Amino acid sequence: MNHPTASPADPGPSRPTPGAMPRRQFDPVADGFGAAGDVGELPDVEAEVTGILAQVDEIRESVGDTFSLAALERQAGLLEQAHDSLTAALDAVDRR
Repeated sequence: MNHPTASPADPGPSRPTPGAMPRRQFDPVADGFGAAGDVGELPDVEAEVTGILAQVDEIRESVGDTFSLAALERQAGLLEQAHDSLTAALDAVDRR
């Protein structure tokens, strides 16, 4: 079986690299972390995420062994919120 080779003039299809993937950037004002001048001030991310995970557990316990699409959707939203908080905190630390 012959495989076409890419010539320098035709490099073939491009592949996205991890660096080209979209990433939400930390914005201290939009993320509610205070003014940009408050570089030393970070929210208590651990407490925030712990509270969100407690809500996820409460939803799970409230539905028991039954399947609830609404409960699953609410849990997914909360987990996304926790992920966003952690990502924003990592971005804040990375910019220091």
